Parts: sequence; C-alpha cells; structure tokens
Amino acid sequence: MTPKAPGGAVRRLLQRRTPLVVLPLVGGLLLAGLVGARLMWADPPSADATAPSLVCWNGDEVDDVDTCGRPKGVRGLTWVFPSFSPRGDDCQDLRRSGRGSGRRTVWMCDFEVSGSPVSITYSELRSVKGGRKAIDEEYAGNRRTTVEGRDGTPLRHEWRRELPGGGYAVTVMYVDHPYAVQVVAERRVLREDALASTVRFREPESLTHR
Repeated sequence: MTPKAPGGAVRRLLQRRTPLVVLPLVGGLLLAGLVGARLMWADPPSADATAPSLVCWNGDEVDDVDTCGRPKGVRGLTWVFPSFSPRGDDCQDLRRSGRGSGRRTVWMCDFEVSGSPVSITYSELRSVKGGRKAIDEEYAGNRRTTVEGRDGTPLRHEWRRELPGGGYAVTVMYVDHPYAVQVVAERRVLREDALASTVRFREPESLTHR
C-alpha cells in the first residue's frame, strides 16, 4: 500500500498561518504610512530655534550684539590691538609705576626695528571725547590727520611730532572708540616702519563681537 502524500495537510496548515503572517505586515505598513504622513505635514523647525548665538569679544554668547559692551582691561586691549601681547618680558603696566594717569589701561612694550629701540604704548582711554582732547593738547601745534576706509568712513585719527628730547612719536586713536596706540622711535622712518609693520588694528565694526 502506497503512503498518502502529505500535501493536503501542509496546504491546510499554510492556509491557517497565512492570516497570522499577513496581518502583522499590513499593520506595519499602515503604521509606517501614518508616521511618514505626520513628518511630511509637520511644521519645519523655526529659524529662531536653530540660529546660533552671537559671540562677544570676550567669548560670551548673547542674542543681541548690543549687549556685548566694549572691550575692557588688558584682555580688551589684546582684542582691539591683535599685535599687543602683555606676556612678553619687554611689556609693562605703566599704571603700576604711576604713569598713564587718566587712562583705564595702559601698557608699554619695547621692540627693536632695524637694530634701533622702539616703544609702543597701548591705551584704553576713559572716553572718546576726553581722550581725543588730551592727545590734541599733547600734540599742540601739530596737525591731526584722519585715516579713512575705502568707502570714506573715518576710522582713526593720527598725530605726529618730534620730541623735545629727541626722537619721533605718532599716536593713533579710533575715531569713535576709546583706544589709542603710540609709537616712539629714534628716527622718523623707524617710527613709520614700526607703525606699519608692527601695530595691528581690529576693524571698528568688529570691536565688540567676533
């Protein structure tokens, strides 16, 4: 007697399992469709929520650049004048020695240019108006000039003179900000060389923020 093929039993088993397999698949597809639809119709993220904070000159993060305030102290001078580094052995705080009165912060650094000594003094003034008046008095009888940007905007004032005891000085001050730098050298050409090659100024529009 030939054994009966099990085909009928297998078919009955598969027929009973088909709903168990298909239903989870259908449910998964429906769930994926709902999630996709929600993502498609969801509101895009607000620009305000993802906008990066503004960074002030001292590293503080703010929402409004007007809250940064102006650079102050030694750290402020290093920001305004990138060429200034108070860590050098040849730099000194003049206020500690009783000099630099009338200025909030004032440091003098000694250099050599073409083998000749040059001193560069960086200052944070108490005010724009008061600082400009004091420099005008110091350079009385010498013409004040103005450095302008490419668009004609006044950037910095410059004063030059020959010192009574010998040597040549030039002082440069921002037009609208209370910061100044003075260069003193033995010869006129060295004074101009040091000002052009050693002193670096940050642009006025970038003084309060990065």
